[in-house]
Amino acid sequence: MDYNKVFKIYTDASFDNKTKIGTYAIVITQEKKIVKAFGKKCKIKLENSTECELFAIFQVLNLIDSNLIKNNIAQKFYIRTDCSVAIEIFIKNNNVKLFNNNTRLLDDMKKSYNKVKTRLNKENSYFELQWISRKTNKIAHKYSYNAFKKIKMQESKNNISLSEIKNFLKLLQSNKANQYKIIAYLLQKSDEKKFILKTQNEVAIALEVPIHTVNKIFKEFIKLNVIQKVKNGKYLLLI
Repeated sequence: MDYNKVFKIYTDASFDNKTKIGTYAIVITQEKKIVKAFGKKCKIKLENSTECELFAIFQVLNLIDSNLIKNNIAQKFYIRTDCSVAIEIFIKNNNVKLFNNNTRLLDDMKKSYNKVKTRLNKENSYFELQWISRKTNKIAHKYSYNAFKKIKMQESKNNISLSEIKNFLKLLQSNKANQYKIIAYLLQKSDEKKFILKTQNEVAIALEVPIHTVNKIFKEFIKLNVIQKVKNGKYLLLI
């Protein structure tokens, strides 16, 4: 049979056991070219990385069913994952201890798999879920991990601890104009990882504040755990 379109779809996931933050990635290719690729946060509460991997496959199944299948066109779909448990659940139909807090989600996943497989058989098309090595799945891992890093960084910025808030309030209560000016400047110049690559002399010149004043205020900031000195010209913002 001559297939009009052959889709090779790669999936992967990243997960943090402590925060329960998970992301998944989908990379759709045709003729070795990427036609669509993205990484997103798992909006459903999941308990481990395996559940996150299976959730990624679930999203692909929904995508195939809703957007990619074309009537009266012979198509091939290969979903490629480095999650071996996926083969146990979807193909071998074995019982696996997962989704204990959300058995309905697991049922929905199996139903979606069977629906897509049945629908493609009726269209004289082809569908297969394949296990591949992690090494072969690098592109999907890249999208998943990049999404994970971005979300973790945002979470880190949003979750200021109580002790950090108290220290910052203590700083503001001192009501010194130069302190306001310098902290505002440091907040503006900090990068995504909260590092500030500025010497005290550069800060003094940029803000037109005497260097001895900047030296004194930096010492206060370090004492209050507002910043941490890594080395000369490199500080870490702790708020």
